[in-house]
Amino acid sequence: MNDFSNISVVIPVREGSSRVKQKIFLPFHKELNLVEWKVDQLKRIQRSDRIFLSSNSERVKEIAHNMGVEYLPRNDYLSTGHDASFSEVITGIVNDVPTDHFAWVTAVVPLMKPSEYREAFELYLQKVVEAKSHDSLVSVNLLKEYFWNDKGPLNYRADKNHTISQELPNIYRVTNGLYMRNKVDTLAEGYFLGQKPLKHQVCKISGVDIDEYEDYQMSLALKEFYDEF
Repeated sequence: MNDFSNISVVIPVREGSSRVKQKIFLPFHKELNLVEWKVDQLKRIQRSDRIFLSSNSERVKEIAHNMGVEYLPRNDYLSTGHDASFSEVITGIVNDVPTDHFAWVTAVVPLMKPSEYREAFELYLQKVVEAKSHDSLVSVNLLKEYFWNDKGPLNYRADKNHTISQELPNIYRVTNGLYMRNKVDTLAEGYFLGQKPLKHQVCKISGVDIDEYEDYQMSLALKEFYDEF
């Protein structure tokens, strides 16, 4: 295992969910729910005492204990609905991590592979920490698709000069699966990305984010194509 000891892996979870009730506890693989599945993935690349479940939930605390990882208590203000701003949630959680750097990992993006996390951590150390060519990292999908807004097409001509998909400009979709940055700058600026993030491209199924119940059904169906290597 590579030395990622100065990177805290933070998995922020809360029980409340407005669109899919208790979604972090939905069953996903054998006896594992979504939170347990994510912990299991991260334990394949990071040591257990550097993995933190951030929550105010006793059930999440029990999961952390049972899986041998750390529990990072979060107060109710940072955990209930949308009382706190997202910036407050980020800084409130990151303030308590014991390392100089952190990886913010989302439990409801279940199909990002351990090998992709490992690659991202290595790139972060190389490009952000050592070379300083970037100031943070974010996982993305490259989209070669046709986009419109209310006024019309955004990235191509919808006429006789139609652009073939291979020649469309690069547009990147943030998967919400992984963000990485250093603690000091995050606390100073209130966000987990800087002005020059490294875009870490992951495979398409790694970008499935469970926001609606059909996303959950889709992730279950796509699991047969999941390969941790």
